[in-house]
Amino acid sequence: MPRAKRSEATTEQMRQQLVTAARDMIAQGGLSALTARALAARLNWAVGTIYTVCPTLDAITLQANAEELSDLHDAVERALSHATDDPRRRILTLAETYVRFSFSRPRNWAAIFEREAEGDPPDWYRARQTALFGLLETELSALLSHTADPQREAGKAARALWAALQGLCALALAGHIGRISETSVEELAEYLVTTFLAGLRARA
Repeated sequence: MPRAKRSEATTEQMRQQLVTAARDMIAQGGLSALTARALAARLNWAVGTIYTVCPTLDAITLQANAEELSDLHDAVERALSHATDDPRRRILTLAETYVRFSFSRPRNWAAIFEREAEGDPPDWYRARQTALFGLLETELSALLSHTADPQREAGKAARALWAALQGLCALALAGHIGRISETSVEELAEYLVTTFLAGLRARA
């Protein structure tokens, strides 16, 4: 292997090690636990080596968060591959997968929204978000074919439903759901989705 290609491969391997370590640290202690010094100690690297692989700690956080989005995307695709052809059932499957995923890695999922509060993400990161929304938009489009612009309506509906679902998950992960309801977050999520879809039907 030519030296340049070998160097590129080594850098990519180091980047992956760095991102994996960052995700593990976030899982254990939240985003506040992620520091360059702690990462270097975990990997047994010099602190300077961290910045030869990724220029800033924020860049490392973005990479870690992007992999969480990709993992959720893959989890949703797997779940949908076993779902029926009924769009309503498929949207419920998508919502159920979202809830399970957020609860399986609560600190990592919270880090996505903590980091994004600091500024707009770059285009490559937005592409990960768009791909995730696209899964929901595809299912919603089947229910909105009667509208003048199904694609536009599906885009709005997907973001509205996601915002409501994420709010529910955030409250549950923070331990606040029990203060306002004895119903489980899974049941509330199902109620949210079925009521939302009934509203779409009512607008037809």
